[in-house]
Amino acid sequence: MYPVKHSQKANRNARSNKGSLLVELTAGSFFLSIFVIISFHVGLLIFGAFMNDTACRDAARGAAQGNSQVKATTLAQAILLSHKQGPGSYLGSPVLQTPIVYQDYNGTPPDTQTSPYIQLTTKTQVTLPIRFFSFLSQMFTSDQNLTFTATYTFPIVRVK
Repeated sequence: MYPVKHSQKANRNARSNKGSLLVELTAGSFFLSIFVIISFHVGLLIFGAFMNDTACRDAARGAAQGNSQVKATTLAQAILLSHKQGPGSYLGSPVLQTPIVYQDYNGTPPDTQTSPYIQLTTKTQVTLPIRFFSFLSQMFTSDQNLTFTATYTFPIVRVK
């Protein structure tokens, strides 16, 4: 027998690394897809809270222009129409919680430090797209939706 060189012996006993790349790619893709789905859900929740807050602020500013509770409610509902979401959206349209607080003190505030104000609340529901990952929403409602509410208070601009 001829003596075997060390490099030839190492090549014979070495394993192929081609299969390990496929295993790493499969495992990495699985974890990456879960991360992307959870990130989408969290982004949707953050955007839902932001959208509701913006809609409530805009509605309160509009309602502060009214000179009666009925007029202020009408103005707030008109403003909320501009924040309406289209069909098939995961975000619900903001809804005005009535009645709104319209405190004008009948034109005579109790002291100089108190001013007439309006206070209103809006509510928006967010539906999570993948039910398997909706474990967060099961803590809040039974219909798999998260509900965000926002309340704003603004001084009334036009008093009777």
